[in-house]
Amino acid sequence: MRHTDTVVPGTHAGRAREWISVTTVAVPTVWLATADGLVLLDLLAIELTVNGCRTDDWKLTGPEAAYAADVLLRLGTDRMRIAQLIGRDYRTLRNWFPTDETPLAEALPRIGKRSALQVAAESARPAARCGSYYGAQRHKRRKEPLCGPCRWAKNAANRHYRQHGTYVGAPEYIGAAS
Repeated sequence: MRHTDTVVPGTHAGRAREWISVTTVAVPTVWLATADGLVLLDLLAIELTVNGCRTDDWKLTGPEAAYAADVLLRLGTDRMRIAQLIGRDYRTLRNWFPTDETPLAEALPRIGKRSALQVAAESARPAARCGSYYGAQRHKRRKEPLCGPCRWAKNAANRHYRQHGTYVGAPEYIGAAS
């Protein structure tokens, strides 16, 4: 029996078919155990995506997209069509599933991994300089004693905060850094 044969007119999505047991329409979710921990999947979003009803208004999370892609791969759907349905680039899909026989358990650890370029771009932020409030915070994080310019900058920043309610615009002693 196909799932369209059991649809009752006027029934909410998720409750229309006998083979989906949903306790509430608001949160039809399931927890999936992976090697990296638990992953929350929205079953209605996955079902709508597999049936081609996903709109551009909402996006699947990485694990939901991978689960939907796995279902579509098992159904023999073309990879370009899968990429279009799940809203991801075909190269991302190829990264998740290098071969058609790649099981979902092997694909899930690849989801959400950041590339080396993304990590390098995030770490390219300049370090806080001595003689500023943020330089004093850096000393504190590293459990180092404060240098003279950082101590002066911290005290000036605290006075500024008491007067203005913010550290933005606090004086700095950059030229006197040791």
